[in-house]
Amino acid sequence: MSRTVAILGIFMLAAALANWATAGDHAAGAELRELGGQVSTLLGQLDSDCFDVRNRAERRLEELVDTPEYGKLLAAEFQRQLVRSDISFEVRWHLLKWRGRLPDASPEPAQQTTPEELDRLIRQLDDDSYGVRLGAGARLEWLAGNPKLVALVAVRLKRVMSDPALSAETARRVEDIWNVARGTWLLSDPADWRLPAVSDRQLGRWLDDLVQDTPSNGKTWPAHRAAKQELMDLLANDKEVPRVKAAVEKRLAGKVDAQAAARLNEILDLTRPAIVVEFWQNRRQTGEQDLLVGVPQQPAGAPRASHFDRIDDHKVHCVSGNTLTPGDYPVGVAFCPQARLDTALYFVNLPTPRRRMAYGYLSKADEGKRLTELSRRTLDRFLAEKCPLGFSEMLVLRQLDVREVSRFAGKYFNLLEDKPWADYFPPDEPAPSSRNGMICQLLASEGTKDAVPGLLDAIKENRFLPPTSAAPYRMSWLAALAIARRDPWPKVDAWLAGVVGRKEPLVEGRPDGPELGAAAAALLLIRHDRKPAEFGIKAVPEETLEGFGVESCRFDSAKSRKRVQSWWEHQAAESPAQKVR
Repeated sequence: MSRTVAILGIFMLAAALANWATAGDHAAGAELRELGGQVSTLLGQLDSDCFDVRNRAERRLEELVDTPEYGKLLAAEFQRQLVRSDISFEVRWHLLKWRGRLPDASPEPAQQTTPEELDRLIRQLDDDSYGVRLGAGARLEWLAGNPKLVALVAVRLKRVMSDPALSAETARRVEDIWNVARGTWLLSDPADWRLPAVSDRQLGRWLDDLVQDTPSNGKTWPAHRAAKQELMDLLANDKEVPRVKAAVEKRLAGKVDAQAAARLNEILDLTRPAIVVEFWQNRRQTGEQDLLVGVPQQPAGAPRASHFDRIDDHKVHCVSGNTLTPGDYPVGVAFCPQARLDTALYFVNLPTPRRRMAYGYLSKADEGKRLTELSRRTLDRFLAEKCPLGFSEMLVLRQLDVREVSRFAGKYFNLLEDKPWADYFPPDEPAPSSRNGMICQLLASEGTKDAVPGLLDAIKENRFLPPTSAAPYRMSWLAALAIARRDPWPKVDAWLAGVVGRKEPLVEGRPDGPELGAAAAALLLIRHDRKPAEFGIKAVPEETLEGFGVESCRFDSAKSRKRVQSWWEHQAAESPAQKVR
């Protein structure tokens, strides 16, 4: 790393660190600016010719990576370094190793490039140095990720890919970057595309190349591959689909051999509206089924064909199926079919070649992010339609992202009036007293602090039906206490202290059972490394509460409650910071 680059890195990182600090904290800002200079210098020292210098720099950077308060900032800086093409393999190896231990950080989008830079980077893909090849590839992928730059990148990559002298290894590297560029392009807004016009004559030449005989060695002919790519790119423009479809059908109506017909039909199939059915279990995608609209498809061993005759972005109509009975089903959101209550289905409408090809890239995205997006769409539709949740919808909640469900729950409690729970529920789970109680049961099991604002507001406004003899648990309070234990929010201690005075039983009908105020007091004490028993809080065995991680206990006397309250007042007076914990 050159001295100029190191100095530039010092200023860039120092500025980022200064912005990260609060405006009123001059001391913190100065400390972070100093850290910025240190990090950039240390990265430069990883390339030193002296082993001792490299070793000291590595150890110090290891210490910084292990410091939680620097995590997000270091992740962003390391990501910025990784999209440069001029860092050595040694530095890149260290950065990749450390990045895996830091919070996620997406690189800032590339703002500009030049044809000269792109040509240089593409040449470097064939460099003798592995580090140079790796750096060039990383930077090209970064540039290809910007929809505003992708056309410039794609034109050059396509030109390189058509070179018959391209080595197999370089072709693989170029193809990897091409896949990034093409995914960016297909997922971008077509209104931003500036595509050159394709004449009928050019379209005819591509079809000529596609139907030419295959070489005797049986390998894929570059002319076939290039023609197929050009035709697929043309089909990405929705306005061109009818013209390409008509031209392909005309060729198929003529005299072509079986291999040429197969290649033509592969292009023609792209023009047919399609459906994908994704299967999700335990918040993981476990499979998918690809179907053409209006075309029955019967997998081997299946008793019936899967046949869907129409679809739009809101619903799909099933004519026959093995998991689904005939009827309409939602599109774009998750649902649980009656035949597979442990599985969430998700229909994707793919009416055009562009959307079909784009789905191929979307489906390869990070599974966690895809689940988050699917969850948000599903839950937003529940809220928009003010959908009273029944048993099947509750099953859907269990398949969705926990944080998204928690956010949804807080809004849902304050949107619809609570109603008695009448549907079936699993015999091994505590019976819910109401619809909102059922959601609280899920929150108590795995909810996050994202639910807390809406949950506490709903508790305050009495938006939960009271417990019954058949469903005796105060699920709303159990949910709040369980989240406080599992995923505490800012000022949770102050909230717990405010609940200590409440005397409601957590299990209705058990006068000597666990008590709300005692459970809150026990958790507050545990959070401050104190033993509840020392304050007169005794355990009251209750399997359901213990399963949620809630302290099942009660005060042995009124004095014990006051003792906890006095202790907390003393804690808060001695350390005001306790009030915001």
